[in-house]
Amino acid sequence: MTRPTRRAILPALVLLGLSGSLAHAGEQAIIVLDASGSMWGQIGGKPKLEIARETLATVLRDTPPDMALGLVAYGHREKGNCGDIELVVPVRTGNAAGIASAAAGMKFLGMTPLSDAVARAATELRYTEKKATVILITDGLETCKADPCALGKELESAGVDFTAHVVGFGLSAEEGRQVACLAENTGGRYLAANDAAALAAALTETVVEAPPAPPLPEASLQAPDAVPMSSRFEVSWTGPSDRYDEVQVFDPAGNGGRGKVVDNQRVLDDRRAGDRRVELVAPATPGAYVLRYYHGAQARVIATRPVAVTEAEVALHAPDEVAIASAIVVGWSGPGARYDEVQVFDPAGNGGRGTVVDNKRVMDGPGAARREVTVNAPATPGDYQLRYYNGDNAQVLLTRPLKVVAAEVALAAPDGVPAASSFSVGWTGPGARYDEVQVFDPAGNGGRGKVVDRKRVGDGPGTARREVTLVAPATAGAYRLRYYNGDNASVLFERPLAVTAIEVRLDAPARGAAGQKISLGWTGPGARYDEVQVYDPAGNGGRGKVLANRRVQSDPGFAARQLTLALPAQPGRYQLRYWNGDNSAVLHSQPFTVE
Repeated sequence: MTRPTRRAILPALVLLGLSGSLAHAGEQAIIVLDASGSMWGQIGGKPKLEIARETLATVLRDTPPDMALGLVAYGHREKGNCGDIELVVPVRTGNAAGIASAAAGMKFLGMTPLSDAVARAATELRYTEKKATVILITDGLETCKADPCALGKELESAGVDFTAHVVGFGLSAEEGRQVACLAENTGGRYLAANDAAALAAALTETVVEAPPAPPLPEASLQAPDAVPMSSRFEVSWTGPSDRYDEVQVFDPAGNGGRGKVVDNQRVLDDRRAGDRRVELVAPATPGAYVLRYYHGAQARVIATRPVAVTEAEVALHAPDEVAIASAIVVGWSGPGARYDEVQVFDPAGNGGRGTVVDNKRVMDGPGAARREVTVNAPATPGDYQLRYYNGDNAQVLLTRPLKVVAAEVALAAPDGVPAASSFSVGWTGPGARYDEVQVFDPAGNGGRGKVVDRKRVGDGPGTARREVTLVAPATAGAYRLRYYNGDNASVLFERPLAVTAIEVRLDAPARGAAGQKISLGWTGPGARYDEVQVYDPAGNGGRGKVLANRRVQSDPGFAARQLTLALPAQPGRYQLRYWNGDNSAVLHSQPFTVE
């Protein structure tokens, strides 16, 4: 490419970037110029920085005198600094020559923080309040850990009428895709300058003035002038009601001053769509916000109205001090939204980051009408917090201290009990609904321990006496009795329990006639589910099968430890067994033949 050709076409490249936005007088825009070190690269033997300077000077001579323009540059003051972004020329009319002069004297040194530079330009243009256009001229990709695609979506969502165009110098197709999204996500254009043919096509396109955007439809919003923080409120609307239209709550001070949508509801998705109403959630922070009707088809905000978010009373009424694992009744004042919770929070948990150890939604349970919830104190004494948590905004609205103190927990039981026997345990403790007294085998489950029997303290006839009845394991050994608090999944107390061996035997003949009855004597625990069985070890495909059985407590001879058992009709070599139902264990077995 000859120098005259380059000088004719490359100015048109930037004109293409400006034509869609700056072809009309009375508008405002900022040019964002890449002044990074990579601009020393060449196109057709000439440094890109020189081309950019000359191009700007040429194009700016043709802009209308009442056009409001500004210039932001990055990488022009120092190397390796992602914060090297400056509004070089503020936005005003009649400063085209000033922009050209600033570019002509600029150094090209540093990094490529293009995303932050575009965001800075958008903020300078007050893009959340009025129409704004940014034209980015870059020869490289983002080098400062930002996402231009995400920025495009953010600016489009928050802006009233925001557009970004991107002009690329010498980028590959893949590189171009990585920055094109910034333009595409705002309704702008990406203009590649990779070869003479592409530049010629761009020049042709600039001859035809960009067609005007279709007119925006009308919309309106009706809502209270003020709403309490974190409350739900209704907004009535008129508008095109297209598929992706939504009503938004917008915080103009959010996102570092660039603005942020803090709640939104699609107009056709709300159950009130037929009445042209939506329900929104007020922010948790009082202040001045904006309600907006966002038209998805044209990605534009077409109606706004202010809304003030006011303070609301939030309070928690509870004891300052409670016992470990106890139930705490907490009275509350607050928004009372469906996802709001009262939480017990451990600030020292999770490695010092804090953790919620119990929570209850304020609108769940029988106390909702009284504005009360019941939460459970932790099982470990210490300093905790009660918090009112607003789920819609994912924010804690109130915190107050809660001290959890130690309380007596004890178990009264024999030091030793016979295997498979029933025994009573007296207990002292929180008595919560999921609390249990457990028999625990520390050697069970491969050494990890196993609960072999349990009884909830609130179940059974001994509740009023604070007693439970448990069944000892069938195997003699060293076990533990434990008081287990279910709400916190914690063992609050434990003590040793020795289980001693007992005699178990069957006094019965060695054989009997098929289909007949035999009488036998037995010695064993005699528990309610214990039984004598005739068992075929070869039955059920080798897995074994009970052919006949009778519970010892069901027989009239129980007091005398006698039992009558009907034999199976099928002759064979079987076993006579004493079966302990509580432990699902065979305590004794002896051969028996059915003839």
